[in-house]
Amino acid sequence: MEKTVITAALPYANGELHLGHIKSTYLPADIYTKFLKFIGLPAIYLCANDEHGTPILLKSDDEKIAPEEYIKQWRTRHLNDLNFVLIDFDKFYATHSPEHLSLTQEIYNKLKKAGHIKRGKVKQYWDSIENTPLPDRYVIGTCPHCDALEQYGDQCEKCAKVFVGGELKNPVAKRTGNKAEVREGEHVFFKLSTFSDKLKKFVEEIEAPQDVKNFVLGWVKDGLQDWDIERDIKWGIDVPDSNGVFYVWFDAPIGYYSTLKKWCIDNNENFKDWWNGKVVHFIGKDIAYHHFLFWPAMLMGAGLNVPSSIPTRGHLTLENKKFSKSRNWYISIKDWKDNGLDPEYLRFYMTYTTPLGSRDSDFSTTEFQKTVNEELVNNFGNLLQRLLKFVERFDSKLTEKPGEVFDKVQASLTLFEELMKAGELSKALQLVSKHTHKLNVYFQGKEPWKNESEAPSVIANIASSLKLINMMLYPFLPKKTKQVAELLNVKLEWDNSPLPIGHKLKPAKILFPKVDDTVSKKLKSIYNA
Repeated sequence: MEKTVITAALPYANGELHLGHIKSTYLPADIYTKFLKFIGLPAIYLCANDEHGTPILLKSDDEKIAPEEYIKQWRTRHLNDLNFVLIDFDKFYATHSPEHLSLTQEIYNKLKKAGHIKRGKVKQYWDSIENTPLPDRYVIGTCPHCDALEQYGDQCEKCAKVFVGGELKNPVAKRTGNKAEVREGEHVFFKLSTFSDKLKKFVEEIEAPQDVKNFVLGWVKDGLQDWDIERDIKWGIDVPDSNGVFYVWFDAPIGYYSTLKKWCIDNNENFKDWWNGKVVHFIGKDIAYHHFLFWPAMLMGAGLNVPSSIPTRGHLTLENKKFSKSRNWYISIKDWKDNGLDPEYLRFYMTYTTPLGSRDSDFSTTEFQKTVNEELVNNFGNLLQRLLKFVERFDSKLTEKPGEVFDKVQASLTLFEELMKAGELSKALQLVSKHTHKLNVYFQGKEPWKNESEAPSVIANIASSLKLINMMLYPFLPKKTKQVAELLNVKLEWDNSPLPIGHKLKPAKILFPKVDDTVSKKLKSIYNA
């Protein structure tokens, strides 16, 4: 069986994680991994903190602690936040680690030996008053491609174009407000332009949403520029034959590679067997350029296996407005935790409403309450509750085998598996919800409480169908499905067989309380609605 390495985009060690991060990367990657493991396929889920770059250096200076201590604090915080949302990594590591330093320089040396590195002139921003160099994220100006205002010096957040140094219109230093001057220097470059044909073929063939592939192919058609991979700062991984450190976007994706290396060492596994299997990168669309172009070109140039799949998702808005920390218009994972909100309801809603592809989705408090109550609490939870209460009349035992109703749910497992393997998690979850709706209609239509001759068949069909539905829900709701399995008196495993005659169910418990107005008020208080 092919081994699968699943990764999520590395969280930057400079701020808290919010619901947008969960939606596009960490949650879908977790659900995908849980499913593969559940059906018995060899899979591991890896991630790491992205811990280099000027923002970390400046923030640690502001807090008067060493950068090493600063990144450790965020590493712990990020892992705790993600664990709260029931996201389970096989390894969560760090880019500020010996393995990562070694592998970054090793890949660079392979690229240099193969002729993919050159030195070249660069245009850098400097604070005109303080006479200090300005890293990309400390310059803001107007995008030269789409005229979007207040864009950073490395990439436009609106059109996603990556900039060549000095391209911004009307640049100013973000921290001081002083005019940013463009001065010449010399850096190490990666010859990205020479990979255009190979990258075009790679993008055309890779497993990824077609709308995202079309977007990336447009960049390739426009022409790729050689890539400045050096920065004149003191925090990062030294470029072996230069005075600076590697640009954070050169060293960060190597974090996937170095984290796998560390996991293999810790678990006595063969590194090549895993990296040469299937590699799946879950990302948000804002970093498509780096993952569809920069990173595979680096791997090609170094003679290493390229990713097999890049499931990409769009941004998350809050009540149809862009997340904004400065305006307190966002919800962090810590906010969710501190308000005692259910992490599995969040997992359900975010997956149900987030399609695969570049289309953005919205977090709405009203829709959260409505969707969870209608599609999970009423649809699944109440059906389970009604069944367990009703079957008590028959000593909680099944006295018949299920029939056609169960057969239809059983037959849908093939489609469900196909959707899950393709990363179409929202469609897979909606398929499960559709079957549960039909079971409710069936139960209500048969009215077995009025016609006891129908009862044994209805009970058998619904009980066995719920066993399969709970099984399908496991990757999305890992804790609640274990509790449901206990009430159904079954093992939580990938098994499509019906419940046997004589099987006994357990007494009903409320496992899915409604999302009431109190929850909505808590949510709205977080972002001052």
